[in-house]
Amino acid sequence: MSLETNRLRHLAAQAADRAEKILAAAQEAGRELTKSENDEIDTHMAAHQSFSDQAKREDERASAVSRLGLLGAMAARGGSGTLQLRLPAGMAVVDREGRKVAISGQDRTFSGEYAEDFYTYVGSYGHKLGAALYEGSGAAGGFAVPVTVEGQVVPLAPPDTGVRSVAKVLPTNMDLKIPRATTISTATAKAEGDGTGTNVFTESEPTLDQVTLSAYMAGVLHQISWELAQDVPSFRAFAVSDMLLAQQLYEEALFITGTGTGQAQGLKGNVATGVTGVVAGTDNYASELLQATFDVQGLLKGSYFPNAAWLMNRATSVLLRKAQQAANLFVPVWTREGGKDYLHGFPVAFSTSMDSVGASQVPVMFGDFGQGYVIGDRGGSGLTVKILDQPKAVEGILQFICYRRMDARVRRSEAIQPIVLHS
Repeated sequence: MSLETNRLRHLAAQAADRAEKILAAAQEAGRELTKSENDEIDTHMAAHQSFSDQAKREDERASAVSRLGLLGAMAARGGSGTLQLRLPAGMAVVDREGRKVAISGQDRTFSGEYAEDFYTYVGSYGHKLGAALYEGSGAAGGFAVPVTVEGQVVPLAPPDTGVRSVAKVLPTNMDLKIPRATTISTATAKAEGDGTGTNVFTESEPTLDQVTLSAYMAGVLHQISWELAQDVPSFRAFAVSDMLLAQQLYEEALFITGTGTGQAQGLKGNVATGVTGVVAGTDNYASELLQATFDVQGLLKGSYFPNAAWLMNRATSVLLRKAQQAANLFVPVWTREGGKDYLHGFPVAFSTSMDSVGASQVPVMFGDFGQGYVIGDRGGSGLTVKILDQPKAVEGILQFICYRRMDARVRRSEAIQPIVLHS
């Protein structure tokens, strides 16, 4: 996942949080939303959707390392330490003011300073960006402006990763076969025995199958120079925390939409049928979705209720709370106690990877996730971080690796009921 994707998701979360604060203020005051508050919430939610869509598109692009590899292949050293660059179709280089200084199909020779910073940028996989990488005119006085970089890197706020908080998490040391019943035995009436051997019990056994909980490796690599590690001591801690967050985000996405082939199996499409075809109303699914949260409870078997919970993203929670305000319910169904959110008395877990409200989406799930979904962490649930100082010592590079081997499977689909929106 790229830094741009993280930035866009952070902006989307910020927009949802702003809308949520407006709702919370009205709820605490025990009043309805004003027209201006309604409009402001709609504006924030539109921004949330826009940033979410941009993040999704960004996530589908080639990885940063692949792009850097492409640029490295296009670049060639020129005379006197300069850099000659030919850009393929659809690519351009811009200066500080956003003007194109090289476009696709053109050769452009850049200064020696640009060449040195370019190769440093490629060699650090984008972690070191020199001022000379901005190659253009200095008409606005840009070349005379000194640059000071704060020694403390300000991290992005971590998105919500709530599936682990509600699912069953197991440590494993080998593939684990989990048996499960697929049918229940059938009991029948029996007449009183008469000694003839005809009035006997009817034989019936349950049907079993099994699900395999395996382990698949995933992780992320950071490379930083010895100079950066020495000049900015806090950067090493930042790099580690960034890798931990990246791993959690990767896993959270799999918990929702994983294919189950060579990776974790996601909840979406593998749980029960739930409430399907919730139609869009004049308030963009809001009141219909709120009604569906009542209906979906009737589909869950009683034995799953003691540990039942809701799963959704924060933007969906804002939509539901706004619908509650508009409906002016005598007894509010969305409440907050001790800093925790509850819907119909059941706790709410938030996941950034859950669908947003939209056609054919699954924005809400309800059920006993501990019974329905199991996560297996090979060798324990801790994330492993290794710091390697030898493999690239001749280059003066430190390598940081963060990884975990894990798998996740739906083991009881009926325990989790989704709400599916109409196309």
